Amino acid sequence: MQNLRDKLLKAGLVSEDQAKKAETSAPAPRRPPPVQPQRAEGGPQRRDERPPRRDDRPPRREDRPPRRDDERPPRRDASRPPQGRPAPTAAAAAERPIPKLPPMPGSKAYQRIESKKQAELDKALRELVQGAQVPSETGETTFYFMTRKGKLRRMELSPSQAKQLEDGVLAVVERPEPAQIEHSLVPAATAEQMFALSKKSVRFLNRKESPIGFMSDEDVKTQQAAEAAGTAPEIPDEPEAGEEAAEGAASPAEESPEAGNGPSEPQAQ
Repeated sequence: MQNLRDKLLKAGLVSEDQAKKAETSAPAPRRPPPVQPQRAEGGPQRRDERPPRRDDRPPRREDRPPRRDDERPPRRDASRPPQGRPAPTAAAAAERPIPKLPPMPGSKAYQRIESKKQAELDKALRELVQGAQVPSETGETTFYFMTRKGKLRRMELSPSQAKQLEDGVLAVVERPEPAQIEHSLVPAATAEQMFALSKKSVRFLNRKESPIGFMSDEDVKTQQAAEAAGTAPEIPDEPEAGEEAAEGAASPAEESPEAGNGPSEPQAQ
């Protein structure tokens, strides 16, 4: 650049002032653009290399034009099956599982269920009796009551306990045992709880409004004569746990209270 200026001055083509002005107004040399590193094929794209986004998104709901009534899809009739699904046929309905019905009365399954229910009831009654039973006081007073099968039974009690039975303070109830049914003395409140579970489990309770198992002296004599003659009717009842064994194990003395030996008295636990 300096050699060209000197040559032009020597040749008289430009003056000294023109050469100085040309130097001051000469454009700066252009810098080459930076070399961008090549992205490996398949590598992640840099942020500045991403293509510009296209504003091709669908318009928002509020920007869409309102739909006309004739453009709305028709409502589907609830009674018709949806399109594309076949209507259920009779064969398909027949393949649906049938709900399980309860066992018929008299069947083995029904007997198993009833036996289980009876066992649970006997357990509940036995626990009530064992938790509140009153020890019997052996005495000279004979107290009679009827079993659920219509058999006359008696207890030899003290006068005080016999009076408590007559006043409704105590009650005679069943105590279901695994082998047989015994009878015990319990407070009237416990007898009411047992009566709510099983009415026949309470054999005597002298309630003021509705006594249970109350017998007059004439009733006792009539029952004794009928049992002695073998004409006393037996009350039918569904067998409970141990009941058949208890009735079958009755001794002649139990069948005839006049013999002087009654059934086993309730024992203290």
